[in-house]
Amino acid sequence: FKTLAITSGLLILVVFLLFLSHRKYGLFVFMVILSSFFVLFSLNARFEIGTLFKQYGSIVRYLESPYGRIVITKEGTQHTFWESGTPFYSEVDIIHTEEKVHYPLSQLKNIQKVLLVSGGLGETLREISKYKLKSVDYVELDPYLTRVAKELGFIKESPCLRVVNSDGRLFIKNATGPYSAIIVDLPDPDTFQLNRFYTSEFFSSCRNILTPDGILSFSLTYSPNYQSELEKKKLSIIYNTARQYFKNVLVLPGSEAYFLCRSGPLSKDIPVMLAAKGIKTSYISGFYYGNVTAERIEAIKKSVSLKTLINTDFEPRAMKVIFQQWFVKHGTSPKFFLLGILIFTGLYLAFMKKEEYILFSTGLANMGTEMLVVFTFQLIFGYIYLKIGAIVTAFLLGLLPGALAGNLSSTKKWYDLILSDLMLLCLLLAFFAWATFSARALHPFYFLAYGFVFSFFCGYQFPAATRIIGEERSPAAGCLAADLTGAALGTLVTGTVLIPLFGIQWAVIFLILVKISSNIILLYTKRRGAYL
Repeated sequence: FKTLAITSGLLILVVFLLFLSHRKYGLFVFMVILSSFFVLFSLNARFEIGTLFKQYGSIVRYLESPYGRIVITKEGTQHTFWESGTPFYSEVDIIHTEEKVHYPLSQLKNIQKVLLVSGGLGETLREISKYKLKSVDYVELDPYLTRVAKELGFIKESPCLRVVNSDGRLFIKNATGPYSAIIVDLPDPDTFQLNRFYTSEFFSSCRNILTPDGILSFSLTYSPNYQSELEKKKLSIIYNTARQYFKNVLVLPGSEAYFLCRSGPLSKDIPVMLAAKGIKTSYISGFYYGNVTAERIEAIKKSVSLKTLINTDFEPRAMKVIFQQWFVKHGTSPKFFLLGILIFTGLYLAFMKKEEYILFSTGLANMGTEMLVVFTFQLIFGYIYLKIGAIVTAFLLGLLPGALAGNLSSTKKWYDLILSDLMLLCLLLAFFAWATFSARALHPFYFLAYGFVFSFFCGYQFPAATRIIGEERSPAAGCLAADLTGAALGTLVTGTVLIPLFGIQWAVIFLILVKISSNIILLYTKRRGAYL
């Protein structure tokens, strides 16, 4: 609510000035009183917490972080951490805590250094400390989360513990190691932010900072008694991706499917190895063999297909499967929605002028490319929301100088449009070449510069198209409608369909084909002498 109050301040001030300039003093006084109440309640922390009571119950601590809303609740003696409405940690989840810690660490004889990526609150670090290791690096993205966890005693200070507030993927890429074990405790790869921790590139980075006999552990949600075809496909994709860099990959069926990845030997007799080390547990020692049965291990082994393709940063095949699982779970499908969009687009294109189609394709390519840059930036640098404003600004900033440059030319010849269209096509081809053959991490400046240059040529086309149509035919409305419709379609198709389901490369290919079609129309019209 505080953010809402601050961002509304300028709008409220403008309303005040309008009432005063028109001598509407009664409305002015009314708005002053109304705005005072609005600001009073918006800045009142108790009022904001009161609005959350029905959702969360008894709230112990509440704070807004740049990475989401953090709420800590208490029911009886149990504390639960919530992040952006999703439960992040609970004190009673001892099963998951023991599984994620002891399944990998029990495999090792000499443990020196452990890297924990997320999930380090409460019992997790206590369970890790049972191995008497030298040091633990706990990487958590949100500094607000670790700070409040320390204040409430869910992270105990220790000489061997180092808490690092950073993106886990970037930390692993730049770390020197070597680590005896890497434990990744993150949700399934249902977003680009999370998919980065289940790709070939990530597993390669992990292998580089592990000791020769080190181990990597992570988990995926699954049904222990029945695996659907989509669930089998998800497990197979991640299994085959990990097998690229680890000789042995063991999947243990616990509360989740736990992947143990190691070049050395792996054993499924976890309680025996823990007993040999003298480590006591609450769940594993008494219930492991009853839940992790030979039948379940064999079933999950048979469900993994070695023919499945791997998961990469630019081709998120696991994310595609999870999207399909979501639609099956909710008994719905995007087919009817996409069919409606296709019919609407077809009808719109049928009645469009050729010049308007150029702007339609440009608006589509501009917003589609903006989606490409946003997702690619996230792949490389991780959390995007603190930087997305700069990306959007770069794409908007180039439109004005582009339009001014387009106005400098007074010619009605076709080559203003075709030249700018060819430049946009070249920029898309350059992006495709980088994503396909290099994909090397670039400085953020290059992404911002690319957005500015691309939008410059998009802005250049608008005045060129209106000059060709002619003022007598009132081109502004049709051109603006074509540009905005193309932009909406580009955002929808690229951001919600092509990139998540088919990957970055196929999304770029789609945009390239769209601009090729506009170039063909320009060349065809030129040959008929329409603009000469």
